[in-house]
Amino acid sequence: MFKKALALLGLVTSMSFAAWDYLPILPKGMGQAVAQFQYSSMDPLSSVDLVAGIRFSAFNWLELSAILPYRVTTSFDGDNEYIEEKVDKMNGIGNITLGLRFQFTETFSVYADAYLPGEETYTESDFFFGVGLQHSSIYTHLIWASDISLIYGDPWSNQYLKFGTELNVLLGPFVPYAHLDFFYGLESDAPDNGFGYSSDDEGGGNGLLVGPGLKFAFTPQLSVDLSLGFYMGDRFSTEEIDSPTVFAVGIYFTF
Repeated sequence: MFKKALALLGLVTSMSFAAWDYLPILPKGMGQAVAQFQYSSMDPLSSVDLVAGIRFSAFNWLELSAILPYRVTTSFDGDNEYIEEKVDKMNGIGNITLGLRFQFTETFSVYADAYLPGEETYTESDFFFGVGLQHSSIYTHLIWASDISLIYGDPWSNQYLKFGTELNVLLGPFVPYAHLDFFYGLESDAPDNGFGYSSDDEGGGNGLLVGPGLKFAFTPQLSVDLSLGFYMGDRFSTEEIDSPTVFAVGIYFTF
């Protein structure tokens, strides 16, 4: 139970910054950097993460990106020596993401992400990757975007299809938005693999991520993004542990 919760707390960090956005890539020669603060809660577990990322458009049709998450602290509000010992070690570098995105029409792009192994104490310790297709429709005061992707990693804990959609409302420098992801698990039933799953865990868990957000542009180059993410469903639940909730604040600089 707690092993699965500890594993989920690590995976949620990777999911929380799985994509920069669903919009067309920036023009050739432009780029963007981000520094993000994340607070994740799975009562009685919680964590604080910092994320740094950069992306650059080498051509009008090709974007290169890198994302580095770092777990600052993990906390356990309870009385369990095993969990307290595990939590004390659950800090450090997460799964580093290296990405490529290809814009093949004005509204469609495809991408491939490689997730490098992070600290074995709280992340997927093996290499895994993701591929996806994105679409965006841009109107005068609305942006509707969608994404379908496949994550292929550990066959017991980290293989799934994701269907995502996001609606942005353009109100001058303010952009409120709402986000919805559906996760369809492709995992097999899990043996005891040392990562937090046992023979009692069934594979293929499904789940939802629902989240509101607000972007604000101070200048054309500098903006801030505040978001909440509520995870639910079998994929993100376990007995006596709340489903994950993630609050994030990101500062973006376009160059």
